Amino acid sequence: MSGTIGRFAYHRPKSLEQALSLLQRYGDKSAILAGGTDLLVELKRGLRRPSQVIDVKEIRELTCLEKTSDGELRLGALVNLQGLSSAGVLQGGWNLLAQAASKVGSWQVRNRGTLGGNICHASPSGDTLSPLLCLEAKLNMVSPRGKRTMAIEDFFWGPGETALESEELLTEVILPRLPDGAKGVYKKFSLRRAMDLAMVGVAVLAWGGPDARRFDGVRIGLGAVGPKPIRARRAEEALKGVEITKAVLGKAADLAVEETTPISDVRGADWYRREMTKHLVEEGFREILEFNRPDSGEGNNARHSG
Repeated sequence: MSGTIGRFAYHRPKSLEQALSLLQRYGDKSAILAGGTDLLVELKRGLRRPSQVIDVKEIRELTCLEKTSDGELRLGALVNLQGLSSAGVLQGGWNLLAQAASKVGSWQVRNRGTLGGNICHASPSGDTLSPLLCLEAKLNMVSPRGKRTMAIEDFFWGPGETALESEELLTEVILPRLPDGAKGVYKKFSLRRAMDLAMVGVAVLAWGGPDARRFDGVRIGLGAVGPKPIRARRAEEALKGVEITKAVLGKAADLAVEETTPISDVRGADWYRREMTKHLVEEGFREILEFNRPDSGEGNNARHSG
């Protein structure tokens, strides 16, 4: 472990055009600085040694947080996690992202950390990633060659590895409109509660159905149980259109576990991660079923996040 940050040239562009010009010039010799919660640690540990650091914090185009006329939500890459955790626009199923943002580290980390940074760091345990998979977020990226949009599920390749190219910048996250009545829950298990990285993170989202115990649509996102966050699609299918009994939910949770490939590390053994995945999937859907009770009150959807 180094502890000493190597020498680099520091740039602070004021516009997207200036940032792209720097990226075109320096490419993979550069590193993007936004909140700095991950990059500064990597620099101190000698894990990265860029010759150029491009600080994008003053680029106003990257700070948007607005609902569009067609019902989508635009989130700039620089929106900080503390702001996300209390954003009034994150209602209904979108609240899943607010719940997850509130679970990232300490409030100091959330005040500095950004949504774009959490995505681009691509840690399998990143709290916002499994919710974004459930919300089927789209990522807008720009480079000197132009713009492109990618489904977030295609963005992650492995720990710290993404589809983002060396001259590209993530500019915004688009959350598509959700069906009316969608409800989401984010569950996190860690050794030291919010201060620690997730040993397991589970996001569940559901909507519709002819009664309170049936769903027309189901999505399940899993984090920290493989090299990248994943959707548990077999488990999703097992819960669609059927009455959610204890047995049905248990079988779906088992299917979710079968899709995981956890490792053993300092935060937990692989077998324990599997057990917690099953438990959190079941717990998340039990909370959604509780929301659906006629006497539960819609306001309960706001802060059940485990």
